Amino acid sequence: MKLGVTFFIVILCSALGAEELPDFASLSSRDFEKRQASQKAVNDWVIANHEAAREVLLKKYLKTDNPEFRVRLIPLLERSYFKPKGYVGIIMSPKLENPNARPPGQGLQAREYRGVLITKVFPETPAEISGLQNGDIILKIDDWEVRGESDLTSKVALQIQKNSPQTPITLQVKRGNETIPIELKLGILPTPSERVRDMPRTSFGVRSSSTFEVFEQMKEFKNWLDREIDKERKNLIADRRL
Repeated sequence: MKLGVTFFIVILCSALGAEELPDFASLSSRDFEKRQASQKAVNDWVIANHEAAREVLLKKYLKTDNPEFRVRLIPLLERSYFKPKGYVGIIMSPKLENPNARPPGQGLQAREYRGVLITKVFPETPAEISGLQNGDIILKIDDWEVRGESDLTSKVALQIQKNSPQTPITLQVKRGNETIPIELKLGILPTPSERVRDMPRTSFGVRSSSTFEVFEQMKEFKNWLDREIDKERKNLIADRRL
């Protein structure tokens, strides 16, 4: 009797687990709206189930020969591969406190920057939703003062990305002659491929400090996926020999 009850519970749990999975089949639907809805549903599921998502996505990728299905799984796999990090949605450059200030005997690289200047706000991001604007200068992130040398934008990015998505933060922002607090909840840092896609084409160098890192991350992900595909091929060969 106990065995029967245990078996029933296992079956019930499996069924519930299966119901929690999004509609993967519609990723290759002929209907555009269905494909888009499925892509969003799966993406949301990956974000909510980051630890378990990679294995599920990888199995589905390796088991299908449908090119449309695979193409749509790639960005989802990339999303599951990288740990979710906080995201504001801006492009920035360091702001010199005094362009003529230079410590005695030191060159340009030793100049101190105070704050970062927002040069672009991406649409539909925490930055836009919270009311951040081009020309705003971020002076503080919570209690962390935005001050440093020429690598300041990288330090600001790290300060943001060390937080998880949905973390609330307060920015102290200089706008014109006023200093105002802006509260927002962090979004999710786009995947490396998404960041490359969104890089400005007309302002070369704006993101130059992070471009190398982004391409290295893309390379890392591709190498991982290639290794998994090779493993699957070897397993198939082994199965056929049995």
